[in-house]
Amino acid sequence: MKRGRLYLFFLILTISVFISACGGSRVNNVYTSYSTRQIAEAIISKQESIAPMNYLTPDGEFFWEYITGRYQIDISEIDILDGIIFYAGGVIVDEIAILRLADKADAASVSDLLLAYADRRRVAFSGYAPIQAGILANAVVRANGYHVALLVTEDPKGAQSAFLELFSEFPPAGNNYTILSPVINNEESNYSGESKPDEPAIMDDEISQDETKQTIDYAEQLIDDEAEIVYEDDAYNRSSVLGAWYTGSTAMLSPMNRRVFDKCVYVINSVITDDMNEFDKQLAIINWIIMWSVYDPEFLSNSPTATPDPNNDNPYGVLINQVGNCFGFTYTFQLFMDLLGIESMVVHGYDFTGGLHAWNLVHIYGNWYAVDVTLDVTLNNPLGVDISHKPQYITHRHLNVTSEYLWNELGHYWDWFSVPIAE
Repeated sequence: MKRGRLYLFFLILTISVFISACGGSRVNNVYTSYSTRQIAEAIISKQESIAPMNYLTPDGEFFWEYITGRYQIDISEIDILDGIIFYAGGVIVDEIAILRLADKADAASVSDLLLAYADRRRVAFSGYAPIQAGILANAVVRANGYHVALLVTEDPKGAQSAFLELFSEFPPAGNNYTILSPVINNEESNYSGESKPDEPAIMDDEISQDETKQTIDYAEQLIDDEAEIVYEDDAYNRSSVLGAWYTGSTAMLSPMNRRVFDKCVYVINSVITDDMNEFDKQLAIINWIIMWSVYDPEFLSNSPTATPDPNNDNPYGVLINQVGNCFGFTYTFQLFMDLLGIESMVVHGYDFTGGLHAWNLVHIYGNWYAVDVTLDVTLNNPLGVDISHKPQYITHRHLNVTSEYLWNELGHYWDWFSVPIAE
């Protein structure tokens, strides 16, 4: 019996050696002759679908800022000998990072930090871009010896296999890998995702030249007739716009607030009619916002050269530049409700991720209703589309809902008793 077991053992051993010799078995090593860039490009070349990406290297301007700021790696404690970070930027989350450490004992802690980074980005995208949030939820971090890889792609398993293959006993021949899409180094370009047009797109029924001429004429009028008025820090001011609306005088408006005022007048004249009730007016304004604007694509970008609109949190960003975040959409909707004489208020709270969020309450037909314009905008214009995108039809899931729906179904939370309850 023992002789039979011994014979079986040697038979299995012989078969294993034969398979290994034929290349059927690959044993992972902790060393590789490939550079971090070659490793990253090998991974990218095996991906069937991956976004065009920029890259950062240790000799570039932003690499170490990215390492310490976004990855939160303490380089005074952890020595990184080399690395490369490929990132898509904008609202595309594809990212491949390869780091070579001086001490492989640090690989576990670096892996934890990279996973935490991917999870923070997942939280930021949740609710606004579910597909991108899903890619981040499936992100893989793999350590092998002195190297750690962050793999955020649609095919993280394939990326992991490509990474480990370069440490195998029989790595692929050659090291001349090329990526699928052009790469622009950070020292050579400030590219950060979708380029922002010089002028916002204009709806078909709007004459942009007329609006520009009105703005220029008004600015010249200020210079000629009211030279004593100096706007050193021109900023959106809700009270100024409302004051001009109710008094009929725009003389004291700054150039920025005049543009907001003129746009509001244009919109109201375009979509509001005398036979509309309060709900019709509310719906017309929300539909116009959805057709006109998108969530600021640079606001959630991980690019070190990202350029979020400085006015994305107020009506100027939404009305003039066609981009906003939750505060911009909320305050724009409130401004229109004020101009139309519909009672409303802004609610400040948190979304289900724990991030700051804002939405509205409106009082129509004698009742309070909750409205989350931001979620309706991103529902119809998913993150990543540009301002020329127009949905074929508009869907509303966050219009005139109850406070209970926001709390229980959407995960919004706030000081419940500080504002009216939408029942």
